[in-house]
Amino acid sequence: MTHPSHEVLTHLELTWLEKRIEQWLRFGHALETHPIDRYRRRLSFVPGAVFALQRWTQADCGTTTCCIDIVRAPLAGEPRDRLPFVPTGAERLLLFTGWPQVRAVLSVIETVERQGINAVDVDPEYWRQLWRSRPDGQDIPRYSATRHAAWLRRRIVS
Repeated sequence: MTHPSHEVLTHLELTWLEKRIEQWLRFGHALETHPIDRYRRRLSFVPGAVFALQRWTQADCGTTTCCIDIVRAPLAGEPRDRLPFVPTGAERLLLFTGWPQVRAVLSVIETVERQGINAVDVDPEYWRQLWRSRPDGQDIPRYSATRHAAWLRRRIVS
């Protein structure tokens, strides 16, 4: 598939080695998916797309890491953060590590989706606000239908 030269896709590389490294897309709509090998695949996102990556790893000593990242594919000319799983770079909106915090973020995503709102359409500033609030037992800011409608109006105008 060809894309206009000004449209730079953001690539996400996912790895799945059962019970060792497990990475999956929690939400997001990839434009393209390409297998790299039997354990890895590359997903491509259009500029402005928001997606969430959930990651889990286990080492030989039994140590595990659990993370969730919510990122936005930048528009042409926007700055990009260097992320290990996004070789083209992206804007990180949120990162939480450790199962208690990941579980809290997953709960927020599920609450948003129960309202009939697709998590990819949530105001990116909400994800940043959630990251700043550190949802580890503190009051988690709620994403309301009213806030979502206001975000959609601002997005249409700009």
